[in-house]
Amino acid sequence: MLTPKQLAARLSLSLSMVYRLLANGDLECYRFGSAYRVSEDQLNAFLQRQKVETQKSMPKVRRHF
Repeated sequence: MLTPKQLAARLSLSLSMVYRLLANGDLECYRFGSAYRVSEDQLNAFLQRQKVETQKSMPKVRRHF
């Protein structure tokens, strides 16, 4: 189980961003009192939902030469 601080380091996000993801329900977690924990399965599911295909999701860049 990962703590928010460990998640922030692992995902290269700020701690406040991790707490925002947890609070919004974007990243599922377990809560024990005031402590949040995320399992590897929950993290992997979150990462799969965030995955984008570059060709389809990125806007086309026009180059002017």
